[in-house]
Amino acid sequence: MWTLLARRPGFRRLWAAATVDAVGTWLLVMAVPVQVYALTGSATSTAVALAVQAAPTLVVGPWAGALVDRWSRRSVFVVANGVAALGVGLIAAGPVRLIYAGLVVECAAACFLRPALQATVPAVVTDRADRASANALLAVSHSVLRICAPLAGTALTAAGWFTAVVAVDAASYLGAALLLARLPLAAGPGRPATATRPPTGSPVAAGVRAGLRFVFHSPVLRGMLAGSFVYWVANAALTALLVPFAVGRLHGDGRTVGHLVAGLGVGFLGGSLLSRSLVVRWPARTVLTTSYATVGALFLVLFTTTSTVVALVSITVAGVPGAVATVATAHHVQTASPAGAVGRVASAFQVSDAAAAVAGALAAPALVVLIGAAAAPIVVSALVLVAAVVTAVQLRVVGSAGGGAQDRRTGGAVV
Repeated sequence: MWTLLARRPGFRRLWAAATVDAVGTWLLVMAVPVQVYALTGSATSTAVALAVQAAPTLVVGPWAGALVDRWSRRSVFVVANGVAALGVGLIAAGPVRLIYAGLVVECAAACFLRPALQATVPAVVTDRADRASANALLAVSHSVLRICAPLAGTALTAAGWFTAVVAVDAASYLGAALLLARLPLAAGPGRPATATRPPTGSPVAAGVRAGLRFVFHSPVLRGMLAGSFVYWVANAALTALLVPFAVGRLHGDGRTVGHLVAGLGVGFLGGSLLSRSLVVRWPARTVLTTSYATVGALFLVLFTTTSTVVALVSITVAGVPGAVATVATAHHVQTASPAGAVGRVASAFQVSDAAAAVAGALAAPALVVLIGAAAAPIVVSALVLVAAVVTAVQLRVVGSAGGGAQDRRTGGAVV
């Protein structure tokens, strides 16, 4: 797997930029909720901060995918990273309203980065097995940062150094932009193939509609999207509840949140290292259903304990199947998408994830009011098990309808 970095210089630069970008992102990911909770003392404000991060994707996301498939991806990377850095600058100002405003700008710019990355990986790594390694390597680097960066970010925030955390995030966006400005890509890499190019007249709007058609006309993509949506609703709700859970039930503070998120990162690292062999060897239905079910069971253990040690072990082990599910989804999105339309399909998944994040983040405080702070995370953890059932049913329909859907470009079984 690691030899891919030596054999593919284009991917090596892409991987390095994504890793640099992730440094600041993972530093800030839990530092913002901790800072907002410290400023307001309100679980609702923390949930709103998480919803604000996802909301721009609902508006910008569909258009971003269509534009990524038409524009130079090198330019998309550079401009989007630059704008994201400007948004992060607003967060440094401190008041909650400016934190929210900065998150909106940052996340609107980041809407272009995920589909651009998804669409560029197949362009620089054309072999399917190598592509699985590429997605696993991206997950590994993110997992390493997930171990230490949230811990550092929350610790610095708890110590009053939130501005320093924000500054590192802004610098990471600028560093990624510099690396990607020299990304070796063929001329016009972002333009869709002739067969999938939107009609003239309203090219971007037509591209948005085409991306949705690609997803909903593909049983594989449609089935994965259904399970993924339920899964991310639950994840967003539990993320919103994590800070109050750590403070109220485990009697911890921001550092406890950092330890939990770092533990999740350790699990993600292990899962990322395992994911390549699992994704190549097993069908999507098996990998995703098993992963979601395991995560749900472990979350039930996590949110029913009063022991910090048990909570840390549970969330760490949950990271393993969580990482496998993430890599499997990215790999099958790239494999099942039509040539020249990966950006639009990836954007459709991004929009679905964002809608799930908004729904989950806003549902969390409502559940606390309705059933109490102790019961809410248990109910949401059970929702992860529902995601496993939805995935199993949806992708079983795919297999029975066609005897096992095939990736026509490679001849390999998808489900």
